[in-house]
Amino acid sequence: LNNLAVLADQRGDLDKAEHYHQRALEIHESLAPNSLNLATSLDNMGNLAWQHGDLAKAENYHRRALRIREERAPGSLSVAASLTNLGSDAQARGDLAGAKEFYLRGLAIKEKLAPATLDVANSLNNLGNIAREEGDLAGAERYYRKTLEIREKLAPNSLDVAASLQNLGEAGQDRRNWIEAKDYYQNALRIEQSIAPSGVLAAESLNHLAEVGLALGDVSAAEDYYRQALRIRESVAPGSLAHAESLAGLAAVMRTKGRLDESAQLLAQALDAFENQTGRLGGTEDIRSGFKAKYGYFYLDLIDLLMSQKRAESAFQVLERSRARSLLAMLTAARIDIRKGVDPQLLEMEHRLRETLAAKSSLQIRMRTGPHTEEQVANSRKENEELLARYQQVEEQVRASSPSYAALTQPQPLNMKEVQGLLDKESLLLEYSLGEQHSYVWVVSTNSLASYELPKRAEIEKVARELYELLTARNRIIKDESGLKRQARLAGIQQQYGECAGRLASMILGPVVGYLQAKRLLIVSDGALQYVPFSALPSPVTGGPLVVEHEIVNLPSASVLAVLRREMVGRTEPPKAVAVLADPVFSIQDSRVNLQSKQNGREKQPMKTKDGSFYASAPRARSVEDADLADYGNKALQRLTFTRQEAEAIMAATPPGQGMEALGFAASRSTAMNPNLAQYRIVHFAAHGVLDSKHPELSGLVLSLVNSRGEPQNGFLDLQDIYNLNLPVDMVVLSACETALGKEIRGEGLVGLTRGFMYAGASRVVASLWNVDDVATAELMRRFYKAILREGLPPASALRKAQVEMARQKRWSDPYYWAAFTIEGEWRPIHP
Repeated sequence: LNNLAVLADQRGDLDKAEHYHQRALEIHESLAPNSLNLATSLDNMGNLAWQHGDLAKAENYHRRALRIREERAPGSLSVAASLTNLGSDAQARGDLAGAKEFYLRGLAIKEKLAPATLDVANSLNNLGNIAREEGDLAGAERYYRKTLEIREKLAPNSLDVAASLQNLGEAGQDRRNWIEAKDYYQNALRIEQSIAPSGVLAAESLNHLAEVGLALGDVSAAEDYYRQALRIRESVAPGSLAHAESLAGLAAVMRTKGRLDESAQLLAQALDAFENQTGRLGGTEDIRSGFKAKYGYFYLDLIDLLMSQKRAESAFQVLERSRARSLLAMLTAARIDIRKGVDPQLLEMEHRLRETLAAKSSLQIRMRTGPHTEEQVANSRKENEELLARYQQVEEQVRASSPSYAALTQPQPLNMKEVQGLLDKESLLLEYSLGEQHSYVWVVSTNSLASYELPKRAEIEKVARELYELLTARNRIIKDESGLKRQARLAGIQQQYGECAGRLASMILGPVVGYLQAKRLLIVSDGALQYVPFSALPSPVTGGPLVVEHEIVNLPSASVLAVLRREMVGRTEPPKAVAVLADPVFSIQDSRVNLQSKQNGREKQPMKTKDGSFYASAPRARSVEDADLADYGNKALQRLTFTRQEAEAIMAATPPGQGMEALGFAASRSTAMNPNLAQYRIVHFAAHGVLDSKHPELSGLVLSLVNSRGEPQNGFLDLQDIYNLNLPVDMVVLSACETALGKEIRGEGLVGLTRGFMYAGASRVVASLWNVDDVATAELMRRFYKAILREGLPPASALRKAQVEMARQKRWSDPYYWAAFTIEGEWRPIHP
């Protein structure tokens, strides 16, 4: 049966190959469970699933095979084969680091047991593919040529040789050496068509020849090659990424020939195939998001084509289809018990890894605030990353084996009529899409839609990044800079800021100036615009800060807002008003650990001005990275004194009996994870923040790291903790540094703490875009909560009022002090 399957596979008949392999698998499972023969059948089924594009199923088969082989034949070539297969699974979904690790482990076994064999050549070839995807073309070609040398010697004119020729063609194509690439592809295709004319390798060579033809201007040849490739891929692997690529390529040909409607139809089919592939991807959420970002050009190409046809509504729906898909799926999954029906041992493993990761993260924070070496911190970080990878693998196994998760229906993006139904007459939606050649903004009201072309992505992002640097210039410490020189530098920067902000506003708001009569602007940003506070941009109408005239609310996508509102339907209103966690204790050097060090048993309070606002002689930021720790020095994490006054100001505005104040030692991770927090409509954290843009799962809030006896404790509330909270509240406020930021993933936005709290149940999140000043933040929050709790304003209105008040005071007029905080999610009023 296995031999018949191999023959069917070589003919490109995957359905028949799967039939034979499945029968062989059933026999092995019945007669020889946990045998090496069963592992072989599992591998065969995994390889077929991989060819069909079902990477989740492929990985499941390959992991089962690896477990058997490591138990029955540790260190063997069969173990190496399983590692190689798992590397292919990881590489196909874009996890290059994971793939490289699997390939290197497999290669080490092969070189020890069977040097200079085809198995070794396969591993070298795989490492060449990784090097190419990482942008190391020289390294990739070295691997490919060494591979070709072995294969031509041991298996001349084989499909293996054809694969090596194809890889060298791809490297030539990357260098834009079209003639060299074409020669390699044609030589590969001759071999492939003599052995397996309808196989996946032949389809790949045809697709590459089409790309080269299009690059050389031979449109007719490109069309012919794409159609040949498409016929094979529709037969062999319908709904796969390869199928999507051929459809998109043929669409490009049709657009070149002026057949726009046909091009749009083909691109729509490519999107369907691509989304079918992503639904069967497997791997972690981070990997799935990265995969979607890598192939985001499918969406952008269709948007661009539809906009060229003046089909703005259709283009908008494609944009919504591309936006925050992972967040939509997560929010949908958040309300089910995905652990119901899952193997208890797997759940126990998940719990142990979660707790170990949390403890290690807290230890790393403590290490960085006490005596340590750079090597110790680097080793600690590496341990954390390895633990995180293991935890994510187990978490994915939980999802894969969860009946509830399998039964989930993926949420569908909204159409235009549904989006307009979310709005009210005082709101205007501005949704941006930044493209390589063309960018666009859609302007949506309750009864209208307009769209405008903007400059290309590179031009907009250059100005946006420059503006962010100017906004955050006060956080920049320049060695040996005197006070006078710093004042002069900041004065110059203020002038530059006005000019730069004006340029950006002209680019992204100028075209829509005629629509800005609305009170509230709902912003769906893209790219570097996500780092820009629209509130601080000059109004194209008056020239003053936009926040003076408008409430500004951020959204990941319009469709996410619909999910947030659905979650609020029927939800019981929390009985109390505000819970505040503030002024944590970070070190045994803190005076609160030793009561005798306090003055008469009472702590010294910061000074206030006559109007009740706060005063301090030196700025202090609410960021671990800003607390003199970025260079891994040995200074303690500074206490944020003004967070206590911030908490007291919030409590002063809160009705009696409606608030909870957790200060000092009580501002702990255990308090943050206590289910009782769900009794409050607003949950407020005032602490240090940690941003990890590479691994957003390791971002979080630093709460009390020691208890009242000075003993170390886990005080780091990381993103995984937040995902595990049950916090169906009206609002979470993250009064810390850079809490609105995260890892930027094309189409998904910034993956970080904000989406974590939305997943936990918060309808809206207030967070910061940069390292905020401790005193200014306390002052902003005092005004913000007074407007909500005393004056009854909705959160977006209250934030606007607080920001406008501070902007009008000379002391706080620089946008650095008031513009960092943004509100994301629902804008409608909190329960009265």
